[in-house]
Amino acid sequence: MNSHTILKGAFVAFCFIGMLVLPAAAAPAGQGTTANTVDQGLKDDLWANHIQYRLQEFDLHVQRATSVIAILDKYSIDTTQMQATLTTISSERAALDTALTNKDKEGLKTINSNLQSLWKQFGQEMKASIKAHRIAARAAARASATGASDNPTNVTSAGLGMTTV
Repeated sequence: MNSHTILKGAFVAFCFIGMLVLPAAAAPAGQGTTANTVDQGLKDDLWANHIQYRLQEFDLHVQRATSVIAILDKYSIDTTQMQATLTTISSERAALDTALTNKDKEGLKTINSNLQSLWKQFGQEMKASIKAHRIAARAAARASATGASDNPTNVTSAGLGMTTV
């Protein structure tokens, strides 16, 4: 046997022993007990931290959406549907706060699901409003371009520079 084969065998043996010993070493001291070792104060502090930043995140999303609406209004883009959806989203804050405070997991699932669909709807309405504005702007540009060249002598034939009389 060469040294390479011996090292491979030793490595395999070491791994095998490790697989047997590590689970036993990782077991809790009172074998068979499933005692909760996490301090309740720690859990409460972490949950309070979660509540604070979850509500802060909600407020930031609403603030961002309000800013988007203000920008779109600046460019005369219709934001009526978006504003209605944002009002519905904003009204969910109290329910979110209550569910978080009461640690109501089912309530949180329902609220988060509702918020997810409302935010998706808001995004779709935003895209639709911008698209409608862009289409209207193109139509207005075409109308002004065709309205300015009502003189048939200025019409070119197939873009070849030939004028029709």
